[in-house]
Amino acid sequence: MNDPLPHSAELQRAWIERQPVVGRDGDTFGYELRQHYAGAAAPVDPLAGSAAVLAHLLGDLDDDWLPEGKRVFIQADLSLLGDADFLELLPDGRVVLDLSGDVAAVDEALLLACDALRRRRIGLCLDDWALVEGSPELLIRAEFVKLDLSVLDALTFYQCYARLKGLPLRCIARGMMESKHYRFCRDAGIELFQGYFFTRPEIVQAREPEPGLAQLVQIFDLVGAQATPREIEDAFKRSPTLMLKLLGYINSAGMGMVRKVTSVAHAVQILGYKQLYRWIALLLYTAGQGETSAALMKTVLTRSRLLELLGRDIVPRHELDNLFVIGMVSLLDVVFGRPLIEVLARLPLPEPVIRAVLEQEGVPGMLLMLVEALEAGESDRVDSLAQALGLDVAKINQTQWDAMRWAERMGAAT
Repeated sequence: MNDPLPHSAELQRAWIERQPVVGRDGDTFGYELRQHYAGAAAPVDPLAGSAAVLAHLLGDLDDDWLPEGKRVFIQADLSLLGDADFLELLPDGRVVLDLSGDVAAVDEALLLACDALRRRRIGLCLDDWALVEGSPELLIRAEFVKLDLSVLDALTFYQCYARLKGLPLRCIARGMMESKHYRFCRDAGIELFQGYFFTRPEIVQAREPEPGLAQLVQIFDLVGAQATPREIEDAFKRSPTLMLKLLGYINSAGMGMVRKVTSVAHAVQILGYKQLYRWIALLLYTAGQGETSAALMKTVLTRSRLLELLGRDIVPRHELDNLFVIGMVSLLDVVFGRPLIEVLARLPLPEPVIRAVLEQEGVPGMLLMLVEALEAGESDRVDSLAQALGLDVAKINQTQWDAMRWAERMGAAT
């Protein structure tokens, strides 16, 4: 077998895409990390190269590399289970290997390797139905099985799931592209879901905002106009739930506040209007009761933080708050069910923010396009935008991880 371990040059040209694995409550259970290469940069064996790059990344992280309880899935060919160097790279606990490959490769040595991984609390997920049917010995060692709705028709999908019911494992429905896919799998009894629907839900028909959303827009206007702390607090008092959510975010570990903020008026004094503005923007994503609101909130938190972190070295300091707000408002069309141009016209936003979101103007607009391309796994687009912005692969990959961890800590405050 060819050595799958990547050379430094390979590590420097591989982009990471993250895709959430979501529970029935809409919150993230974990993330699948995928490797993408621009143009002709892919290695001869992309699956082995991808797994090795991701193992390198995970092995280099500190002990606090992922919030408690979250899992990370990486794709791996069965053949890699016989590679001691690859297995040594994997950190113990919370990693799950998405296994695919030829069922003929399943032998006593491979099963012993699976047992050793389980003792290290490294999970196994069968990502190929042929492995489920062809190797009962592998199936009893699996913690997860993935069923892909983009490959299987509805009847076959349900029949496969029915065969797995009663086994001590969890099914993950992947290929969730639309709400109807999610609802079908949820109604069938599936507990875990994966797909682009959770990072970019479809925009449903235009609707009037719920009362909580309408009230938040009014508060947003007050903060944008720099109303007095008393006026802002009085507006929040009409919705105690929103006020408690806001104070929860501000006092969460992700903010690192030295002193506890006890009121909205206190928050204005401690944070100032710009910082308060960004957290009220976050509340717009939590005021509704959508079936994917928790996952969408994690996406927008990660996007906003990633924009802010990537921009630190390439935009003036006074524009960093704008970058965070750009991320925050860039998905509001999903919340309101209306085109972004209509939604943004109703909010008191700085003109550079509006132009960056709607017209991709300037460096902020290019950064937003880069982050959107990362979310979609568009490696060639990522490569060209990163070069234009002067950002290297290693920095972007590490910054993505930092933003994701931060978003998980902030999301825990909800």
